[in-house]
Amino acid sequence: MNRRPLSARFPRALLLLILITFPLLVGACGANSEGPLLSAVTADAGQLDLSQGANQDNPVSIGYQIGQSSRVSITLQAPDGKNYLLRQNESRPPGTYTLVLPGVIELQENNLTQTRLLANGNYRYQVQAVPQDNGGTQAARGQFVVKNSPTGNNPPQVENLFASPAVISPNFDAREDTAVLGWRTTQPATVTVSISGPHDYSNLLTTLKNLPAQENKVVFNGLDQKGEPLEDGTYTYTIQATDAWGNITRQAGTLQIKGGGRPQAVIEQASIGPTEIIQGNLITVTVRVRNTGKVPIRTQGPDSGYMYTFDQVYSSIEGGKYKDSAGFWRIGVDYESNSGGGPSRYPFRWGFGRDLQPGEAAEITGVIKVDRPEAKLKFYIGLIQEQIRLPQDHIQVTEVKINH
Repeated sequence: MNRRPLSARFPRALLLLILITFPLLVGACGANSEGPLLSAVTADAGQLDLSQGANQDNPVSIGYQIGQSSRVSITLQAPDGKNYLLRQNESRPPGTYTLVLPGVIELQENNLTQTRLLANGNYRYQVQAVPQDNGGTQAARGQFVVKNSPTGNNPPQVENLFASPAVISPNFDAREDTAVLGWRTTQPATVTVSISGPHDYSNLLTTLKNLPAQENKVVFNGLDQKGEPLEDGTYTYTIQATDAWGNITRQAGTLQIKGGGRPQAVIEQASIGPTEIIQGNLITVTVRVRNTGKVPIRTQGPDSGYMYTFDQVYSSIEGGKYKDSAGFWRIGVDYESNSGGGPSRYPFRWGFGRDLQPGEAAEITGVIKVDRPEAKLKFYIGLIQEQIRLPQDHIQVTEVKINH
């Protein structure tokens, strides 16, 4: 029987068909190549020795494998029957995973995370996987034993929190600029105090190591890490007590910042005259001060018009009524041959007559009786925020000739 020979083009056509269909066949096989949803879960994680507290060096390890993209939850059942959620619906791509347990678990109490050392006994855990496409759930169980957990382990408690005052105004006026944050611990602990607020502000105020069970307190000044007043708003302070075994207790309270800001003022105009007098006559100092900040500024007397003699200083007049007080503002006058410090620095001072609101200005007039034997004196003016700073110093230097 005669057969027609195959076309010379046939092998090429067959090869082309194979090249087209082979990737599809491989892809179809790969679509069913995923492993089991959950496998290789550690059945017995062994023993965990907590004789020294949380055991970071030799923790128990719970291993498992995920064969398909899943959401994994892990629960732990304590010897007393309580269940603790260690992982909740956490996404896991295929792979091998290990959960490390050094012997402490995290709980939620008072909307804060608390850390607790495990007690002695047999613990059972369950690993559960749910496919991302919401298919059937798989779970597997295991166990481990805790031994030598400190007998009578009582986590430290944080009690009696308070902020006094509960509303502060850090504006450097020496009135409610700071708050005292107080608490009491029931067990020896290392205590950290932190505070947080608007716009992700967070700051560790202090760490107090190895404190006995006692009352404690710290001062919060309402300033940021650069020393600038924090903006108004609600701030949360957290007291954290950590004992030697790894227990951590946290408690939190709140305080308000209201009317905070750095005060600013400027001398807009100043003069000293006359520039030639007879010994024993008067010179007059005239100053205009404006509040250029965003918060009020406080002041104290003596008020405009008060006359000083050269044997007086602001702290000695009227029975010491006008000693410098932290945060108060006054204008002052000094002279270049005055070498004294303390109350002798800007010995002649006057207040603004009233506290100045933002944008307000005040005119101040001061009088000095010049009964010194010098032939001349150089006077100058300063703007003083008492016990804090000299915003303006040694301005309007004026030489006064003294005739005898």
